[in-house]
Amino acid sequence: MPPRQLQMRRPHLTDLPAAPDLPEGYLLRTFERGDSEDDLRATLQSAFPETAWTVQGVQEQLTASPLVKATYVVVRDNVPVAVTASRYDPDRYPGTGYVHWVGTHADHTRRGLGMALMVRVLNDFAERGYQDAILETDDFRIPAIRSYFRCGFVPVTEVDGVSHWDRWSSVLPKLFVR
Repeated sequence: MPPRQLQMRRPHLTDLPAAPDLPEGYLLRTFERGDSEDDLRATLQSAFPETAWTVQGVQEQLTASPLVKATYVVVRDNVPVAVTASRYDPDRYPGTGYVHWVGTHADHTRRGLGMALMVRVLNDFAERGYQDAILETDDFRIPAIRSYFRCGFVPVTEVDGVSHWDRWSSVLPKLFVR
């Protein structure tokens, strides 16, 4: 069985970072009924190539999941190029917002789209009255982890009784190398 993902927690939803300005031609909005789930699938496939994304997978993970309260996208020419979701799983994380699938299409990276989505989803959590936020990520997603730190997330060093100290000890030095 592969190792569980690393977890990061933002211990409060006060003093949220300011939303960055999006580049010209980009718009952050809620994914709505009638938007193309196949376009969303293509963005997720580009952002997470190790996962075989289908429209059904998009529906199960994002657009039709009862745990997802809102799916946010950055669009260009009304086509989603970056995505995240506001998820709430009261059985696993009562009172905690869960940042779900932050991803940007490879053709649109390094433009601040992921940071804009992170700020939006954190504000969503605060508006819903959650106490804090949690997310899961992979050890190799160093640029994403840098962004999560900038948004006030800190490492969770033990998950379900399993220590992640060694993994974090390997990840943290990589955050300071560009």
